Amino acid sequence: MSEFNPMEELGLVHDKQLICGCEGFLSANNSTRDLCERFVGNGAKFYDMVSRYDSMTANLLNRPEGRLGNTTKFVVPFLKAFGATDYDMHKYSREKLKLIPEAKKVIGHLMSMIPTFVTTSSFEHNMMNICELLDIPRGVVECSEVNMDNFDLGRQDAKAVREFANRITSLKLSKHRYDLNIENRLTREDSVMTRTLDEIFRDEMKETDAATLMKSVKSVGANEKAYFLLDIRKRTQIDFDGTAFIGGSDTDLQIMDLVREGDGLALSFNGAGMTVRGSNIAVLSRDCTVAGVLVKEFYNEGIEAVFDLVEHWDRKTLENRECPDPYMMKAMLEANPRKLPEVYIVDRYNVGEIAEKSNKYREKLLLESNY
Repeated sequence: MSEFNPMEELGLVHDKQLICGCEGFLSANNSTRDLCERFVGNGAKFYDMVSRYDSMTANLLNRPEGRLGNTTKFVVPFLKAFGATDYDMHKYSREKLKLIPEAKKVIGHLMSMIPTFVTTSSFEHNMMNICELLDIPRGVVECSEVNMDNFDLGRQDAKAVREFANRITSLKLSKHRYDLNIENRLTREDSVMTRTLDEIFRDEMKETDAATLMKSVKSVGANEKAYFLLDIRKRTQIDFDGTAFIGGSDTDLQIMDLVREGDGLALSFNGAGMTVRGSNIAVLSRDCTVAGVLVKEFYNEGIEAVFDLVEHWDRKTLENRECPDPYMMKAMLEANPRKLPEVYIVDRYNVGEIAEKSNKYREKLLLESNY
């Protein structure tokens, strides 16, 4: 016989839960790129090269060891070699942090009504700031972790790593976009880039203490996010059809797929093109009140009610519609007096168009956060 649960008998056990990412939903900046730009020579280009290498080896080349989300692991020795400390990373992440408007209101409202968890590739140094500013308990957050100050990178090894950075940034950064659904041939620039970074990360860096530092990094990528979802599911006993996931990064694709296929709410919020392809709802918005509206609809009525809400997404209908959360609906309408956030039901017919549109919107949003 199953153990008696008095909370369940009283109807007080949750049957819904929320898991969310940060970039594009709670924050408008890529904190890891910001750190590279601050500490590594020609750091913005360096990050873009390493991130592209990470994405290509995992998604395009389909290597057995490929794992989308290695970027945070790859950049750590370079941050260390250029002098970054834990204090520096925490302080600069705070200086560069740009929260999405209404983030505190929305995440606080959602956490008050539904079990909420956060999973992100961002470093803990950045997440400590976000948790403090948004009143999110650190215990519900999974993020990348590294202790920079506990590791000593010798002078010669640090010099070698800085020279690796110069080699990487001397390469040409290709802007070519590949279709992941067909067989592709690498451009000349990407072939050279892949070969060079293979030499650095697979061979030459192994001869330095930087390899040990990389192994010490707890890097949260696509696989770890999916495992996090499965672990939360086991702990809460809430299945995928009771799960809402809000994501936007490439590393959110696997968790998106699981939630969508399980009839949950897989919400791409200012998402990269790849993320949209795993979603059933896509949002383009400069504030996050719309997420509160959609999640509350899902919480009260389920995924079909969310689809119905999106199908009737116009101001007059929303102003007069009976909804489970009038407070959040009013907040969304007031935050967007001229134009409503763009919200789409994603299917196999429109996914390509929406993915391209969302990706451009996301790139503009993150670019504007640098100014």
